[in-house]
Amino acid sequence: MLQITRTKGFVLVRTSRIAQFVVAGFVIFLIATMALFYNMKTINLTIDGEPIQITTIFGTVGQALNHSKFEFYPEDIVIPSRDTKVIKGLSVEVTKSVPVQFSVDDQTFTTRTPAKTVGEAITELAERYSIEVKDVDEVNVSRTEVVSSQMEIKVHKAIPIIVNADGKKSEAFIAPRTVADALKKLGLTLGAKDKISLALDHMLVPNDQLDVVRVSEKIEVLTSEIPYQTVAQPADYPVGLPDKVVSRGSNGAQEQTIRLTLEDGKEVDREILGQRVVKAPTNQVVSRGTQTSISRGGSTIQFKRAYVMRATAYCIPGGTTATGAAVRTGIIAVDPRVIPLGKNVYVEGYGVARALDTGGAIRGNRIDLYMNSKEEALSWGVRSVLVYVQ
Repeated sequence: MLQITRTKGFVLVRTSRIAQFVVAGFVIFLIATMALFYNMKTINLTIDGEPIQITTIFGTVGQALNHSKFEFYPEDIVIPSRDTKVIKGLSVEVTKSVPVQFSVDDQTFTTRTPAKTVGEAITELAERYSIEVKDVDEVNVSRTEVVSSQMEIKVHKAIPIIVNADGKKSEAFIAPRTVADALKKLGLTLGAKDKISLALDHMLVPNDQLDVVRVSEKIEVLTSEIPYQTVAQPADYPVGLPDKVVSRGSNGAQEQTIRLTLEDGKEVDREILGQRVVKAPTNQVVSRGTQTSISRGGSTIQFKRAYVMRATAYCIPGGTTATGAAVRTGIIAVDPRVIPLGKNVYVEGYGVARALDTGGAIRGNRIDLYMNSKEEALSWGVRSVLVYVQ
């Protein structure tokens, strides 16, 4: 009975095309399944430090990742590279990228980056998009901050400017902005009276020079002397002779309250707010000669002023004076800056004379008297005399 049933089954298979296809499909499925299991390999995958194992039948790392249950992006860092052939037990490290918005001035890119910090992201993205970004360029967040998903990274390219403030002149790099905003960025606070070289609403351009002048005021009290005045009293002695002190004067003192205006520590203006006399000065009283005539030998001699002079004597028989006159008694040599040539004078102890000569040694209050003989000249010697100039 069993033999009959088995025989009928084989007959049915041989005679039914459907049955033949079913058997062939089964065989192919069996072979494919065996091949699949033969080609399956396990990869030790690490994603952002988290270890995971995946099984794949694909030949390269990139294909294995793309057909895994995880989502990967072209910006992700894969080590070894995506075209590495898969072998059993292969270790693959993946650093996932995060979506960010990267902008440099007016250029904006919606992209992804695997960088950990903002600074690393800027370097990586600038290279990717062929944009030059310098260390002095401004960024809206700290370069050391950790990159997060959907972060906005904004770079503003800096321009060079010269800053002259608080005794220091230096070059600074700052993104274009108004002077007012630049002062805040640079940490410079203006006082109520401080001056700046550019208007606060001026938009900075490369190589602008920003001068900040610190203006301050201070109040000082200064003490100064009040010079004494000299008061002359008429006295009965020849005019021109030195005054005689009757009572000595003394300076007074005054205090002034002043407001000083300083620019960068240097005084540029001062204003007197008030002053007072601390000590009044004492006038000096002198007697001053008023006499313009003298009586000698029964004659009255009128003069304009008198001098105390050092008088010497000389004798050069047959000589000629500086004015061309022949020497004789009554001619004296003078300094023309004191007694003009041609003036008539009266010399105590010598008599009436005329200033007609000069001498190399006759300077200032000195005169040289002509004598008729050397003996008289030597006898005269050197004397202090009164000279009355008419």
